[in-house]
Amino acid sequence: MKIAVDGPAGSGKSTVSKVVAKNLGITYLDSGALYRACAYIGVKTGTQDAALVEQVAHAGLEFDTTGKLFLTLNGETEDISTVIRTPEIAANVSAVAAMEDIRRLVTDKLRFMASKTSVIMDGRDIGTCVFPDAEYKFFLVASPRERARRRMKDFEAMGFEKSIEEIEADIIKRDKLDSEREHAPLKKAEDAVEIDTTDLTIEQVISIITQTVSGK
Repeated sequence: MKIAVDGPAGSGKSTVSKVVAKNLGITYLDSGALYRACAYIGVKTGTQDAALVEQVAHAGLEFDTTGKLFLTLNGETEDISTVIRTPEIAANVSAVAAMEDIRRLVTDKLRFMASKTSVIMDGRDIGTCVFPDAEYKFFLVASPRERARRRMKDFEAMGFEKSIEEIEADIIKRDKLDSEREHAPLKKAEDAVEIDTTDLTIEQVISIITQTVSGK
């Protein structure tokens, strides 16, 4: 079984998908983490364009059973779960994710990871490109201000200070980049269930998805 959860930054995809995976006893795959990992590889190696694609093609990216993401590059393995969430990587990820060859590599990795188990996967093009045949598709949205508020809490927890106005502006800019990119843009699949999470609790969104999938 494959469950696709798409939506813009800060709509609650990852938070909700992790709990739904636990509730249903299936595997959670964070596609956004892989694109952030690609951006991190670019920053770490100082590469871009074709050189970055080459680095990503030879890099090892693996989630462990707790959801942590490990990168193996040039023979060295590191846990990049936290560093890929920093503002520096957030500022670079849209441009990297817009690259056709990067998207092809990440999509291949995601499909391989999901080839032998039931999964719930979140991202921006899961229901439209990665798994257009997913049995269940959801599209989460929320107002830019609410998404900025959520992202600000994440940054504060990591020790970064940014105003809510700065974060909201960044989110609106990223929405535009993600929606207008040439390859696999952010958009709702025709058969996806849209959920506006602005005024819903995490528990309410989790309940909607879990009950839809389980039929209870």
